[in-house]
Amino acid sequence: MKYGKYALAIALMGVSSMAAADSWLYAGGSVGQSSFKSDKTSTFGFHVGTGILPIIGVEAGYWKLGSFDVGPEKYDFQSVYAGIKPSIDLGPVHLYGRLGAHRYDLAGKAGAQDDDGYDLMYGVGVEYFVVDMISVGAGYQNFEISGGNVDSYTLNATFHFL
Repeated sequence: MKYGKYALAIALMGVSSMAAADSWLYAGGSVGQSSFKSDKTSTFGFHVGTGILPIIGVEAGYWKLGSFDVGPEKYDFQSVYAGIKPSIDLGPVHLYGRLGAHRYDLAGKAGAQDDDGYDLMYGVGVEYFVVDMISVGAGYQNFEISGGNVDSYTLNATFHFL
């Protein structure tokens, strides 16, 4: 037991140094296509995040998911989200998922009813590091709302500061 406290201290230092070594700060943007019910439109968004452990991070972002015409109803949809981002690097390829909550605003036009609230969002993606600090890739996001789901397929670019 004499060496137990030293082993514990070394293990904690190792875990904290691994987390610090992989604690990157990143920011990026995405453009693509969203679909809601039977309509599709263009979308864009941006995100910022940081790694808290070698395989998991936290991320927040904004999405302008577009204007949708669903029958006679018209909607403008936007969302702000925060969540966790598990990931793994395979050489220059970065695979990730997203799981979190989002605050959405579905603004109705032409007689359509407004809707806003909180719900779940998730996504997956892949990025390729073209240089050490810049990655490009593609992703899929799903935003759940009370009237259905908004799906988006995007191309993205991310700048990694650390």
